[in-house]
Amino acid sequence: MKSMTGYGKASFINENYEIEIELKSVNNKGFDLKISSCRELFFLDSEIREMLVSSIKRGKVDLRISFRDKQLPVIEVDQNRVKVYYQMLLQIKESLNINEEIKLETIIDQPDVVIIKQAEYDNEVFRGILFTCLKDAITKHQTLAMKEGNALKTFFQESFDCMSECLKKIKETIPQHKEQLKTKLITEVNQILNNTLNPDMEKRILLEVALYTERCDITEELIRMESHLKNIRECLNDGRLECGKSMGFILQEMQREANTISSKYNTTMTFNDVLRLKEEIEKCREQIHNVE
Repeated sequence: MKSMTGYGKASFINENYEIEIELKSVNNKGFDLKISSCRELFFLDSEIREMLVSSIKRGKVDLRISFRDKQLPVIEVDQNRVKVYYQMLLQIKESLNINEEIKLETIIDQPDVVIIKQAEYDNEVFRGILFTCLKDAITKHQTLAMKEGNALKTFFQESFDCMSECLKKIKETIPQHKEQLKTKLITEVNQILNNTLNPDMEKRILLEVALYTERCDITEELIRMESHLKNIRECLNDGRLECGKSMGFILQEMQREANTISSKYNTTMTFNDVLRLKEEIEKCREQIHNVE
């Protein structure tokens, strides 16, 4: 099991480059990636996304890439433009009868005279450095996500054990509850009729009492709850990393069954167990949002 919450940071420094990559994620219904980097590296966004998607299936993911190129820039001077601008300035000077000297910085400031060549990052060496650093950040992120996921797995296992115990206690009270309900109903009917029951009336009342107690029976709900628990345990223990959605669906069904049990089986004997059952399901539903 893996959590959607994770964090990883990696860096690389040599005489040419300084790179720092920070990767963090939180829970989200799908995969939502935001990449923050310098414009020189925008051409790598699609490859970076592919690398992340192969490791992170769900979550709101923020990736920050800080990059500094320490290499000296390559600067060129367009000699032809220098000559053209200089001749142009001489003509202006003569036509306006200006004696002021033409300064070098005036020529250099003209458009495209001095050209600073952009560094080339689309090469195997730089790609190797960047993606090795990114892989390191992803590894650290996944290590933390797995650690958080293992803690969640322990939580779920303990919670499922608690639910099983609650269901067991509730199930044990069913025969006694049905007998008590039957006795209570017959007694109340006798009191209302002042004990003037004839055999046919008594038979009819017993039939109605039996039907009523059947409607209050929660055996089917308990069977379905036990089946859901079995399925969700298998989902938890079968080694799948992307089990969050499946477990979420099962917990939703378990909540429905628990609500039915609560409405049909309102007894003092099982009040705490039913309440605990619903609480455990709700806690699991809250935590399942963090599972990938």
